[in-house]
Amino acid sequence: IWIIVIALCILLVLAVRQIPVQYARRSVSGSGPSGVYSKRQYIPLRLNASGVMPIIFAQAIMFVPSWIGGLGLFKDTQIGQWIVIQFSDIFGLWYNILFGFLIVVFTYFYTAITVPTNKIADDLKRSGGFIPGIRPGTETSNLLDSIMSQITLPGSIFLALVAVFPAVVVKFMDVQAGWALFFGGTSLLIMVGVAIDTMQQVNSYLLNKHYDGLMKAGRDRKPAI
Repeated sequence: IWIIVIALCILLVLAVRQIPVQYARRSVSGSGPSGVYSKRQYIPLRLNASGVMPIIFAQAIMFVPSWIGGLGLFKDTQIGQWIVIQFSDIFGLWYNILFGFLIVVFTYFYTAITVPTNKIADDLKRSGGFIPGIRPGTETSNLLDSIMSQITLPGSIFLALVAVFPAVVVKFMDVQAGWALFFGGTSLLIMVGVAIDTMQQVNSYLLNKHYDGLMKAGRDRKPAI
């Protein structure tokens, strides 16, 4: 189970949807077509563009139901007591149902404000790029927005499942609460994200050092006579 969850976290961090893009460049010679197309490139749209922020936002307001249940209107009533009991238990069923729902909602919200599809489409148009079969500008922006909405749904569900995983293992696998909270859910997602980011930075550093070494070797090499 832990291996499956770690694999899901890695998938959640690394998965992207590649949107093919072509860039037009002008022909240098006077003869021939006025523009030719370079090799195809891609716009990477992340499955989980919001990271762990939706979980943080959802956790920040999960105290509201139990607070409402303790207000004067519901205080000392059966409904109020039920609300307080159900939403004070972080491993409870209704707590995690609401928690998962809020994560899905906040994932869409945070993705909408952090992935500016209009700006991406405008930058693509100014640089002479286009998505094959799609007009630059508004149509490109609408397509990117539609694709982001489609891939955000499975991304948000994955994120919600990872977040409620500690409650599942505590209730059904007899795992201690402290262990489940520390090695599951948000903590595991953060650890996987940090590990992947560190590996990418190390890889980038090694590639730069290798490139610098090749450049130095080329400068030091004496020409053959």
